[in-house]
Amino acid sequence: MDIAPATGDTGRPNRSQARTVFGLVLMLVGTLLLLDRLDWWGVHLNVPLWPWVLVLLGLARLGERSPDERGCRRGNRGALWLLFLGAWGLVNEYRLFGLHYGQSWPVLLIGAGALVVWRAMDPAPPAPVRREPHHG
Repeated sequence: MDIAPATGDTGRPNRSQARTVFGLVLMLVGTLLLLDRLDWWGVHLNVPLWPWVLVLLGLARLGERSPDERGCRRGNRGALWLLFLGAWGLVNEYRLFGLHYGQSWPVLLIGAGALVVWRAMDPAPPAPVRREPHHG
């Protein structure tokens, strides 16, 4: 007996199922990284992974095509914020441009301010259409 994946009207896999799998993968990666940091395995990763995880999460959210209630593609701001944080982490971890956390933390304030301005500049959501009950 074949078990078909849950699909909606479009024939694509159910979004909640995909998100569940994605969440489980994130939990697994987080658990493995925690075990590495707690030195329970005796193996140390010499690569700073957390910025790469943020970059990958941002790219995954940027690739989402589902519109929100306003018809905008969901997650653009969140995706770009994750990419920004990941890039900031990579710059600091690899000491690019001679920067480190103690020097570059104000860049986070600049990015957060840009995010607030971007949100403020978004058009207001359309007013909900009120439907009168049909009598008769």
